[in-house]
Amino acid sequence: RVTVGGEVKFACVDGPEFDGHLVNYDESMRRQAMYKTEEGRAALKVEEGNTHSHGGCGCRGDK
Repeated sequence: RVTVGGEVKFACVDGPEFDGHLVNYDESMRRQAMYKTEEGRAALKVEEGNTHSHGGCGCRGDK
């Protein structure tokens, strides 16, 4: 998930190419850092809800 020009975009659906001048890199870097820890993943799930269905992706996030 990335914010581009004030709009939330999903690279897997709306991308993968975006205008780099419009990407909110501060938010993107914060989100990327949060995914590094289990606590960060839990905080994102609380903040954003279930945004990933685990439909055979192999991430094992549903375990």
